[in-house]
Amino acid sequence: MLTTGVMSFLEDAARQARTSLPDRDSSLFLSGVLDSFSLVDFVTLLETECGIRISDDELRPENFDTLAKVEAFVGRARGEQ
Repeated sequence: MLTTGVMSFLEDAARQARTSLPDRDSSLFLSGVLDSFSLVDFVTLLETECGIRISDDELRPENFDTLAKVEAFVGRARGEQ
């Protein structure tokens, strides 16, 4: 489960993109919630909110494409999965 801060960021990004937050298995990129610029801010927030470190080689859109993939990535980064 993602933190309230992470979800707030995504909800704000969806509002700015004039769309709604997609379901957990739909693309955050195709919906317009995230793009290559906002991904950098999103990753920084994930590191802070979730207490993880994301390396440059992990900074790929496919790791952050859907809410489900973000949750799985954070779980792996925390050693939960």
